Amino acid sequence: MISMPTLTLHSPAKLNLVLDLLRKRDDGFHEVEFVMQELNIHDNITIETLPHTNQIQIECTDPTVPRDHTNTCWKAVELMQHEAQKQSKPLEGVRIFIEKHIPSAGGLGGGSSNAATVLKGLNQLWELHLSNEKLAEMAGHIGSDVPFFIYGGTCIARGRGEIISPLKEKCPTLHLAFIVPPVKVPEAKTKWIYGNFNVANVSEHYSIKAMQHALESNDPKKVVEKMGNVFENLTLKEYEPVFELIARLNYMPGIRKAMLAGAGPTVVAVCEDEKVASQVIAPFRMQGWVAFATTTH
Repeated sequence: MISMPTLTLHSPAKLNLVLDLLRKRDDGFHEVEFVMQELNIHDNITIETLPHTNQIQIECTDPTVPRDHTNTCWKAVELMQHEAQKQSKPLEGVRIFIEKHIPSAGGLGGGSSNAATVLKGLNQLWELHLSNEKLAEMAGHIGSDVPFFIYGGTCIARGRGEIISPLKEKCPTLHLAFIVPPVKVPEAKTKWIYGNFNVANVSEHYSIKAMQHALESNDPKKVVEKMGNVFENLTLKEYEPVFELIARLNYMPGIRKAMLAGAGPTVVAVCEDEKVASQVIAPFRMQGWVAFATTTH
């Protein structure tokens, strides 16, 4: 039996240290300013090429993840197949296996990361020699968060999130506890969140410049002080338990700050150390909630 070329890569989650929306654009998107940070929790993605076919197959350990053209990885394969044809490479199909550790639709960018990982993996397997800039441009056609994962590390994102500027300032290690409250959100969650957001109601914007200065200091306390998520201005009935949880966590000893992670409903608590992070998640896991501890990468 002939073994096909395969590659297994880490596909990391992300946290928005700063998530700010400035205004609604003419194209319907929002003008954003993010400081995005790679995390140590990751999915594992195995990519196998299938010669003599253009077939795309997706398998995943999480049954809620789609296995058809609505999966971001499918879109990534199609873009790379098109690029391979432009370079006169033989057309090949792809089988993708996703070992899920990042909660789906939890605001941590799992689907976006998976797509970016497939772009990078096929670039390597098919020897397309595309630059990060070219890959990021292609990633922008899949989703606003996808270009960040081409670079990883610590980055500023502008535009609708697709204009990425990697930072030389790196984030100090933050011990993070993530809790996913079991609230029901619409399937097109991101669209729903942005559609319910009114910039005019925002009382406080968060500064990417202030966060840059905090990162330069390499002081975790200063970084935590400048963290913020403008989506905490939302008044959504579905998110009431989420904001109640954030308020509760902010009173707990050993927690420096609790806030909404991305578009939610995941909540992140920045903890003093690894031990506190483990203690924070324990009671939620006992209730059957999705909760885990990790660190910034």
